[in-house]
Amino acid sequence: MTRSNKWNMDAAVVEYRTFHNCDPPEILKLWHAGNLGPSAAEGFPCDILELFVFGQPFFDRNGLFVATSDDRVIGFVHAAFAPTNDGTGLDRQRGTISALLVHPQFRRQGIGRELMRLAEGYLAERGAVSVCLGAGLDGNAFYNGIYGGLQASGFANGIAPWQNFADALGYTPDIKTRILHRDLTSGRDPVSSRLIRHRRRLNLSITDRVSDLPWWWHARFGHLDALLFQLQERHDERVVAQGQILGLDVYIPKWGVRAVGLREVVVPEEHRRHGYGLSLVLEICRRLREQSIQLIEAQVDAENPGACELFTSAGFEQVQELVSFRKTLSA
Repeated sequence: MTRSNKWNMDAAVVEYRTFHNCDPPEILKLWHAGNLGPSAAEGFPCDILELFVFGQPFFDRNGLFVATSDDRVIGFVHAAFAPTNDGTGLDRQRGTISALLVHPQFRRQGIGRELMRLAEGYLAERGAVSVCLGAGLDGNAFYNGIYGGLQASGFANGIAPWQNFADALGYTPDIKTRILHRDLTSGRDPVSSRLIRHRRRLNLSITDRVSDLPWWWHARFGHLDALLFQLQERHDERVVAQGQILGLDVYIPKWGVRAVGLREVVVPEEHRRHGYGLSLVLEICRRLREQSIQLIEAQVDAENPGACELFTSAGFEQVQELVSFRKTLSA
């Protein structure tokens, strides 16, 4: 078989194995050749993959399977596990497919199906009773900050026929995650008498000491720059809304702008329905604009109308949708 940049498809012999320490450069080449769409970072070096994937303390080489042809990696699948409900560890009964990629020249040849068969076998042997293809919102321990934007919450809908692929493997639709962007260089913030009153009565506190977060947060985002924003009453410093931002500097070569992700916008129950969430998001946008941040992203569950309405009111627009699918493993 030729060693040129193009493969001789008729002569290709595909082999499957688990991850080797020498694989990251080949996986990086496959990543950049994979046509993964606007939600995948590109142009980054191999040490970024080490930081976001292979360097994780719970990375298991036996859960990452590669397909090779002529010593080149032409596909890979990454099987892992979802978190426990309290975010303190891994739930071995809930498997995830964190990533699946086949080189465009080798698609529609059954390579993805064979990789999935190996991944499901790995998960079943370790106690998984279900598998989420795409991991779902907040379910992926890997690739956060380099795929999906803010976090890897599924596979990019419209980039590949994921629905057909999932159907063929017995998976059913699970979570749809909307990716919302706001261009901070154009447009105006909404204005109302309520928002004006909030600005007069509330203070915005900003700190880089993001504390009281579970292990699962630190496992996924601990290597990213993070800030905590809190909207507080001036007279007693009660927090009426808060949210986090995470730096997305790895996306600068792909998007051409400085961007951050906004997540965990929370309003305590007793302060809801007063517009504090919108005031917080708009104040964050204003502060980021002053720091020459050009783009802000949020991700929301498509089945969460309140969150969708909040960000739409703040001037965000949907640019992509990530999908995930679920399957119960047979005994």
